[in-house]
Amino acid sequence: MKILVIGVFTMFAFRSFTQTDVKLKDQLKATRILENGIELYNIGYSSDAYMNFKQANVLSPNSAKNLYYLSSVEYDFKNFYDAEIHVTEALKINDKKLSSDLELLAGQIHHNLNHLDSAIVHYTNCAKIIGEKLAKEYNIPALIEQCNFAKKEQEKGVLSLRKPFAEINTKYDEYAPILTQGGQALYFTAKNPDAEGDNMNPEDQSYFEDIYFSYWNDTTKTYKITYSEDQDWNTEGFDALNCVLSDGLHAYGTLNTSASKEKTTESSEIFELTAEKAFAWDEQKMIKIPGVNTSFFDGSACMSDTFMLDEYTYKRELYFVSDRRAEKSLTDLFVATETNGVWGESALALPDFINTSGRETTPFITEDGSLLFFSSDALPGMGGYDVYFCKRNGNQWSTPVNLGASFNTVNDDTHFQYYPTLRKAVMAGISELDGLFNYNIFQMDLNGKSFPFMK
Repeated sequence: MKILVIGVFTMFAFRSFTQTDVKLKDQLKATRILENGIELYNIGYSSDAYMNFKQANVLSPNSAKNLYYLSSVEYDFKNFYDAEIHVTEALKINDKKLSSDLELLAGQIHHNLNHLDSAIVHYTNCAKIIGEKLAKEYNIPALIEQCNFAKKEQEKGVLSLRKPFAEINTKYDEYAPILTQGGQALYFTAKNPDAEGDNMNPEDQSYFEDIYFSYWNDTTKTYKITYSEDQDWNTEGFDALNCVLSDGLHAYGTLNTSASKEKTTESSEIFELTAEKAFAWDEQKMIKIPGVNTSFFDGSACMSDTFMLDEYTYKRELYFVSDRRAEKSLTDLFVATETNGVWGESALALPDFINTSGRETTPFITEDGSLLFFSSDALPGMGGYDVYFCKRNGNQWSTPVNLGASFNTVNDDTHFQYYPTLRKAVMAGISELDGLFNYNIFQMDLNGKSFPFMK
């Protein structure tokens, strides 16, 4: 009996030792894989990092650090549902070293999922852990303000006017919608496998962007993508169309071939399309206006038509985005002005009550020069980029006004364009489609509406 007991004890001891040994090896392997993934993640190779984080989590599923990085990259990919699952699992482990990071990440995820009360709780928890000074550095008070702003907007019972271009939107990113020809034609920009050259960004594994043209089909009551030589300006780089004037004689877009074989640009630059016959475009040309197309990022341009400022002064204005003041802010709005047929010596930044320390993007000026629309992630809003408008008062712009929940959401909302004669607007925004979050394009019917920018 003693021999039997000793034998059984030895067997269990050996099995326990073996299991512990295997578990330890898995943990060590998981640590190496995780650290490699973190290195890749920090230099921008998110897709490769994601595979490492998934593998590390399989080997060591009870590591809050593994779960944190897995959730972080899922959040970056806008895979908010999986990110929520993994950050929740990580919080349950109660790793004190990661508690503030996990609370902040959980707040951001719940914010993007429109779980506003939960987001506020997590943001508040993070602020308590790191203290008031660090909380301000991490912009947590502003994030809480965004949640409260969104709650107030939603509590008004305002319904969203956004109607998706269902026949155009896919699991890939579509954005920059432009209605022309009385609403019969739709331009947009997309990142998908059909991109010219089939190139992918090595950092985030997203496709390069291309311009697409679609035409309204009266039979199917949908827009159908049309391919024709006179509408094809795509390169193997990044191509986007930003603005088409209603007469069909001028259009403006953004081109960046610095990462493709053409290498015709050093960075993002603004191009112009002209036509002698409406919408029969000639070859694109880089615009030559003082202060535009610098060595910095310049893009997302929109031109007004010629308008009278007073009895003696007529103007044209080109609004665009640039990162030339990156030491002070991230991206800002600039304007180049042509007065009485002569362009100014340089492009000027818009005032600081429009430009912030954050990011401003996708400006749209109505052709008569009376209204300016743009997106910002640092003015009071619901979360991410919100759309704002300003009204012209002589040479000045009014204080930006948030368009509210009829148009904005807790996610990024951009590329707003308003067509007074059509009583329509279009925009892009991150939204859910078949369980995935990505950029989609929308139209809004404004018939019978009376928003402040329409008065």
